[in-house]
Amino acid sequence: MKRLLSIAACLATVLTGCMSAEEQAAANRIITALPTEVEGCTFIADVDNSGPYSTVHMARFNLKHQAAQMGATHLVEKYAYTSHITFKLLGVVLSGRAYKCPAGKGPILDNEKGKLQYDFPMTDPEQDIIND
Repeated sequence: MKRLLSIAACLATVLTGCMSAEEQAAANRIITALPTEVEGCTFIADVDNSGPYSTVHMARFNLKHQAAQMGATHLVEKYAYTSHITFKLLGVVLSGRAYKCPAGKGPILDNEKGKLQYDFPMTDPEQDIIND
């Protein structure tokens, strides 16, 4: 299990390392909001993780990165679910909606209630090839 977590951490470092500092900063400026907080803002597009991530934080950062590339200012998280990273290791996938809010609209800080919380098992008990 520790080996799998080490691999996931290395992959996270490698994948984040492929972004410029400006892209990382732009993603970090995207504000997570509740649907009611983006009323009066312009919907840009739905955003989805292209695959599972080992942590919810990494999946959220990926959504924010996509939203930033589209010119969004805010993100409303909609769905969270698990998917296989490997045959046995599970990861999380998020999807959401990107919005562009004019000055004075939308929250100025992340709303913790808008962040989907998803506790998921790291391994799939149905795929336990070690104990079968």
